[in-house]
Amino acid sequence: MMRIQPVCITVTLMIGLLTGCANQHKRPSMMAQLYEGRPVSRLNVTGIPQTEQEAIVRGDVARREHNDDLALFEYIRALAFQSGQHRDKTLYKIGQIHQRHQREVLAEKAYQMALQENPHNIDVLQQLGMNYSKKGAFDVGKRFFIQAIDADQLRLHHQMRVPQAISHIELINALELDEHSPLDAYMGLGIVYDMSSQHEIAQALYKKALHIQPESSKLLLNIGYSYYMSGDYPEAKRATLAALRLDPDNSRTQNNLALIYLGDGKIQRALNVFIQQMQMENYQALSRVGYFLMIQGHADQAIPYLQQAIDENPSDDQTVHDNLKRALAESQALVRQ
Repeated sequence: MMRIQPVCITVTLMIGLLTGCANQHKRPSMMAQLYEGRPVSRLNVTGIPQTEQEAIVRGDVARREHNDDLALFEYIRALAFQSGQHRDKTLYKIGQIHQRHQREVLAEKAYQMALQENPHNIDVLQQLGMNYSKKGAFDVGKRFFIQAIDADQLRLHHQMRVPQAISHIELINALELDEHSPLDAYMGLGIVYDMSSQHEIAQALYKKALHIQPESSKLLLNIGYSYYMSGDYPEAKRATLAALRLDPDNSRTQNNLALIYLGDGKIQRALNVFIQQMQMENYQALSRVGYFLMIQGHADQAIPYLQQAIDENPSDDQTVHDNLKRALAESQALVRQ
């Protein structure tokens, strides 16, 4: 631990609390590295915390009161206790605040610093997996998701290790979990495997995650879409209807149900979903059906629905007209083949 010479202590509160002396010129303070918000002089700072836990509690209180700048300040003060026992958790909280305010660089820095303190911090690993996956860096996201699940096995004192490439459902079934296991890591990893067309692995991950949160409409939605992509329409419908029972007004789930009906050749049922459940006008439902049929590779079937949508509402936006032109071109291309 660095020994601070008394002659280097300044008279101001901020420097006295948050900076050192000569060595600070070599390495920026935690405040300089991680704080971004209102000027500290405008924060309602009261006294100096005597322990790491006191500073964390102050930060937690400020966060509950939606005072993120003060929370950030207090969490960074907690990091000043070099022998602190919760540094990784505090850095995760700092990262969460920055992420909520869309300060991605600072959030990433806080998360990476947290992993330096504890490479097995499940929350941090899971969050990084989600962040990289949302940016399209699925290989990186996959690694973090697997590390999060692997760290959870360590937490549960399970000897099994998770490889970087899961090729057997039996491995997933053998994983230990409880109500504190990383739900988003299992779900995120499932999405990554779905995107690489490894649907059976994805479905096993989703179903494993249901043991963590059995009433998750989001998980059931992903299960349904995975079965849809693999062409198993009965299972896709079963999971999607279960998701709708939990969240009846979810437009994405309603949309997926219509997609499943279309994939299964039940066009009228898809129209009914759009009109009755999603409260669309008839021409809007026709347009949506035509578009989905086209992207499913049925351009010839799409044409009459798109044409009828235009006939019912000629002033509709240009998108429907463009979709009809595309469907006609694709249909003609198929004829010429």
